[in-house]
Amino acid sequence: MEKRTRKSFKRILRKYYRFFGGLFVVLIFGLAILNVCLPDQDYSVSEKRSLAKFPHLSLSALADGSFMDGMEDWTADQFPIRDRLMQTKAKLSIGLGAIRSQDVYRCEDGSLMESFTMPSESAISGQTDAIKDFAARFPDVDLYVCVAPTAISVMEQSLPKSVLTDDQNLYLDRLFADVSSVSTPVDVRETFTANKGLTELYYHTDHHWTTDAAYLAWQELYKAMHLDSNLSYSPGVVCNTFSGSLISASGFPAERYDSIKVYQPTEDPLYTLTYDTEKRMTASVYCPEYLDSTDPYQIFFGGNYPKLTIRTAQDTNRKLLIFKDSYANCLIPFLIPDFAQITIIDARYYYDDLDMEMLSAGYTDVLFLYNANTLAADSCLVPVLKNEQ
Repeated sequence: MEKRTRKSFKRILRKYYRFFGGLFVVLIFGLAILNVCLPDQDYSVSEKRSLAKFPHLSLSALADGSFMDGMEDWTADQFPIRDRLMQTKAKLSIGLGAIRSQDVYRCEDGSLMESFTMPSESAISGQTDAIKDFAARFPDVDLYVCVAPTAISVMEQSLPKSVLTDDQNLYLDRLFADVSSVSTPVDVRETFTANKGLTELYYHTDHHWTTDAAYLAWQELYKAMHLDSNLSYSPGVVCNTFSGSLISASGFPAERYDSIKVYQPTEDPLYTLTYDTEKRMTASVYCPEYLDSTDPYQIFFGGNYPKLTIRTAQDTNRKLLIFKDSYANCLIPFLIPDFAQITIIDARYYYDDLDMEMLSAGYTDVLFLYNANTLAADSCLVPVLKNEQ
């Protein structure tokens, strides 16, 4: 009798195991099918950032691993019900008293900081080799590399004592050393360290640097690139209620709002801005309509685009091509007075022929303008520089 009872119980357990196992398999395959069939989302409102697109497939991308890196980013960013899962995880973490949620740390002063993960050796060498190959194809162009440290590197004293992170300075030291033979590295860490008690360098709720920090970085670029405009600037607050991407991504409550500034020059240079993929033109890099949106930082250019072109009336033959992430958006306005043309390429969305762009436009200068976190995790710049996208 007892044996029959045990056998009956085991049969019931097996049925439950098969049922829930089958349900789990159906759920996984169903989500995978949805991931492939549903159209890609361009932008995450909750995280206030652009999402990864399906990577370009090529033999070289498979060989160097960039395709698989891109697939990993695409799968993570485009996963169905991703926002709901992230919100649930964040609430559970906060409820348990966590100081980290979704790779965001809650600091002792109430600010939030994005963590940093050291990229692999192959990823670092892949990027620096691609920059060197690009420089070799266009030896007459002056190259500059400005990669900004993020808050976790400069404001490390605000981190909770128990936090252990990868050393971003080691990454930046290696990167600048590797590209120094073909470019002029522009390292802003020293000036940031000197000003961190005097200037709000980073937003408390967002992963970007402030416009004040961008102004300091521009002063370093001004010297390194031998610019000669003599304009002075006056900063003005355009938004006092900025709640940034780190609040949205982590789920941590906002302890304060941030302010967004715009710097006005003493004399406005004349220029036009063309959104190349959209075939539209404006007379300003600022989009004030976004100040009342969920992401006021998009006042600068209205966000990120594959290619933007600024044409000025300045009396110069210098033309600048910028490879960038969203950190660059609030710095680029400072560069306008010194160039006849500035073309801005975001490699995450760019699929045109780069060599043709270089040859047809006659650029004199090329600037790589990124923050360390974005560049360290980037899988799009290498195929663009190799003209394999």
